[in-house]
Amino acid sequence: MLTAALLAAALAQPGYAQTETQRQPLPPANLDAPFADPRLDLDLALTALRVTVWNDGAAQVLLLENDARFVLGARGFTADAAVVRIETQATDTGPVRHVAAFFENARPLPGTGPIVAAGPQLLVTASTDGSVRLDRPGTLHRADAAPDHPLIAPARARLAAQRAAAARPGLVPAVDPNDPGGLPAAVVARRATRRARLAREAATPRPEVATAATVGGAVAADPAAADRRDPLDGIDSGVLPARGVVAYTMDRIDWVQDKDAVALSGNVQLVFEDQRDDRVVTLRADKIVLFLGSDEGPPPNLLPGAAAQEDPNAAGLRAEQIAGVYLEDHAVVSDGDYTVRAPRVYYDLQRKQATLLDAAFYTYDRDRRIPLYVRAQEVRQTSAADFSARGATLSTSAFAVPHFSIGADELTLRRYERAPTTADDDGIGTFFAAKGTTLNAGEQPFFYWPYLAAYNLDTPLRRLGGDFSSNNGFQVTSRWDVFALLGRPRPEGVNWWADLDFLGDQGPAVGSQGEYHNDRTRGDHRAYLLIDDSGEDEVAGRVVPQRDEVRGVIQARHRQPLGRGFRVSFEGAFVSDPSFLETFFPSEANSAKAFETSVHVQRQQGSTAVDLLGATRLSDFVEQQDLLQSRGYSVERLPEASHRVIGGSLLDGRVSWFSEARLGQLRIRPGDDAPEDRGFNDADALALFGITAGTTFDQRAQALNLPTDDVTRLDLRQEISLPLRGGPADAWNFTPYAVGRVTAYDDSFEAFNGGVSDDRLRLRGEVGLRAGTQFAKTLPTLRSDLLDLNGLRHLVEPSLTFFAAGSTLDTGDLPVFDPEVEQLAEGTGLRLGVTQTLQTRRGIENTSRTVDWLTLRTDLVLRDTGDPLGALPRFDDFRPEFATGGDHIYSELRWLATDTLGLTGELTHDLETNRIAQWRTGVTLEHTPRFSSQLSYYDFDLFNSRLLLAGLDYTLSRKYRINAQQTFDLGDNGTQILSLSLDRRLPQWTLRLSTSFNELDDEQRIGFTLIPHGGSRDPRVF
Repeated sequence: MLTAALLAAALAQPGYAQTETQRQPLPPANLDAPFADPRLDLDLALTALRVTVWNDGAAQVLLLENDARFVLGARGFTADAAVVRIETQATDTGPVRHVAAFFENARPLPGTGPIVAAGPQLLVTASTDGSVRLDRPGTLHRADAAPDHPLIAPARARLAAQRAAAARPGLVPAVDPNDPGGLPAAVVARRATRRARLAREAATPRPEVATAATVGGAVAADPAAADRRDPLDGIDSGVLPARGVVAYTMDRIDWVQDKDAVALSGNVQLVFEDQRDDRVVTLRADKIVLFLGSDEGPPPNLLPGAAAQEDPNAAGLRAEQIAGVYLEDHAVVSDGDYTVRAPRVYYDLQRKQATLLDAAFYTYDRDRRIPLYVRAQEVRQTSAADFSARGATLSTSAFAVPHFSIGADELTLRRYERAPTTADDDGIGTFFAAKGTTLNAGEQPFFYWPYLAAYNLDTPLRRLGGDFSSNNGFQVTSRWDVFALLGRPRPEGVNWWADLDFLGDQGPAVGSQGEYHNDRTRGDHRAYLLIDDSGEDEVAGRVVPQRDEVRGVIQARHRQPLGRGFRVSFEGAFVSDPSFLETFFPSEANSAKAFETSVHVQRQQGSTAVDLLGATRLSDFVEQQDLLQSRGYSVERLPEASHRVIGGSLLDGRVSWFSEARLGQLRIRPGDDAPEDRGFNDADALALFGITAGTTFDQRAQALNLPTDDVTRLDLRQEISLPLRGGPADAWNFTPYAVGRVTAYDDSFEAFNGGVSDDRLRLRGEVGLRAGTQFAKTLPTLRSDLLDLNGLRHLVEPSLTFFAAGSTLDTGDLPVFDPEVEQLAEGTGLRLGVTQTLQTRRGIENTSRTVDWLTLRTDLVLRDTGDPLGALPRFDDFRPEFATGGDHIYSELRWLATDTLGLTGELTHDLETNRIAQWRTGVTLEHTPRFSSQLSYYDFDLFNSRLLLAGLDYTLSRKYRINAQQTFDLGDNGTQILSLSLDRRLPQWTLRLSTSFNELDDEQRIGFTLIPHGGSRDPRVF
């Protein structure tokens, strides 16, 4: 390789013939962000006496007239008028706003920074992470299109010319004439060609292809390689185009005779373009030397002469004439998909390789919206898509010393072609493989792994946290990408994570979570294991000691279509002990789908569904608290088939039909554990379960004579309804309905009901009526700035529901296998209700909208019998048989006072006891776009619980955010839960510092969590 020192010495020797100097400056090339316009962390303020706003595609354009002002940070302009175009780009670190402002008679704004630019027509461009605001416009108008103003046309022309010049230097059109504000025409065409070829290949079956990525002797097999190909497959994929035109611009050109080289200096820009393959590579440096492939002297068309003056395209070179290219001082190379910066670069076109010293490589994943940076002592490029480096760091940060990076002794980076995910996706991704890797925080390594491989910087560390708990001591949690740790590419549609934790007194823990999905199947799994737990489970003040036990949970699910509308779902779940879920996965213990092992076959077409379900429980206890405290047992289905019709029609649509039919073999399964195994004392166990703490749940089932043997049940339900209209002007809707139900068992349950009934057949009937109408009145002149009202519309919607139901068996005579079958309301009931809605208009001109300013719903429910099974009165208008409780009043209020202030309230007054069974209220206020607060109050009479919840969320800046939450028990006059967190946003991570106090568990906790941006998704459920 020709070094910079040798080149400088050679050019300085006397006797070398130098030709005349050519000066033909061109606009600088736009080599793609972030090496073009830097992203500023400043706010932009715009001011004018008259402002007109309209949309131009995805961009917003403003015309500022009369004393237009433009202030960006400490710099500013004032002008007679200005056209400002704002385009917002979503990135992983937040929105970036690209601003182009065209001024008429621009002048420096007094009081701002040292601005020297001024002129009758001036264009200013900037990219900022900050906000853009319009300060105190005299008049603001919204338009559907650009207004008729003399500054609009020159602003458009100037911006198009600037983009055309910046997109690519040379002597041919730089941008697509149909999209003057878009990408270079060659880049647009190349991406269109890729998408068309991918579409053709997707429609043509092809055999699987086995490929591998090799780094330093290590091989990573790519199971999805058949769908990932060289992005330049089928065309010249060398480091530079080997054919086509080479255009250039510079301040000075010299012929170095003995070296058969052309020396270009002073703002040099060089463009290799192969129009046949739509490939363009742009090179820029202070000095560039072109080594020619022959010693016949300078080509006749190298320098401009008479022919060049008549035909500007006559001056230039052909790529076939060049054997090597050397760049020195501020070298920048880009092909539209990647950008490289280095002080010295040498391209050997005969060997098809390039060497870059102290280089910085940049590319961007448009699908995931994350950048990718490589900095290395030496980078070698062997094709248009392949790079290798030594002494490299890999990150998503533009900082010279990023907050987080991957260090590698040897690194291979390859751009591959994948299926586009959006219309504007170019179908290009990045795969890296690294040997001798470290994870670095700043310049300090904190983790070593011999080999990593992943796509788009899917770093192996997905989460890292540490905290100190007053109950269990110091704890460390971490989540890792398994494919990256194994050095294997992640298959398309598959994610797999591993958890490596240390939980203080509860010892080490390991876990695995994963998901997979494609067009037909999907599934997930979750497993978590405590290897040797000698700590204590503390939940809501209950303590359950552990004695060197192995504990854990495992759950897996899979869904598979079978064709003809059928699909099958498999599920398996196991939990080691009764308190595990409540301790480590409280949301799963309180409200998640029941843990079961099942096979479910389903076919659904339109309004009809057919199901076949077989479900059992592998654990010897009921895993979840909601099921345990409501019934105290689970139900196995061995199996159960069902057929449902929802909203079918009869008699040409005049009658609606609902049908349910189910047949199955059921079994009640109580657990063999006792309340004391979950930390309950005798008082709590008697209050919740009706047994002492040492009595097992299966002993409770025996005492209640619950049937624990197999029971066969047939249940048929048919409902028909007849929608009608009547009343004045047919304003009322009437829907009478009738329900018939037959439920048969192969057991009479005499032991359970104490011999009250030996019937094995229950007949149930229900008739009812639903009715409602609507009245409206509009008050268009009613306005109030204080209440944010712009006209008012009052809607009044009275309604009623009546039902009468009877059954041959009382509800308490049957054990409850399913609440929607055995636990049904009887007798008569009436609901009288009215919903009042006040609507107003908000927004300006064409953006105005109708909002429900205030909504008040009030229901009076009267039933001829109370329901001891329903502690909280409730009425279901769609299925009145699900009603619980007796006579009561229910009221609900929603008030959207302004677009930033909302209030809600709910109240249930039990007329049977003449007490308020429950009420709650809440308010949410968005003080500013960066500061919001919430306050709510809950009062449950049944549990004597009175809770006040308060919280705030404040974004202090684009880097800092604080969140605080407090739950205060007014009954005990003490704080139940208090939590504080501070987020610090880093270029690649969010650092969260948190502390909490939990009076229920008597626990204090302080810790941190690191969460990366981008990368593979977190686990999801289906």
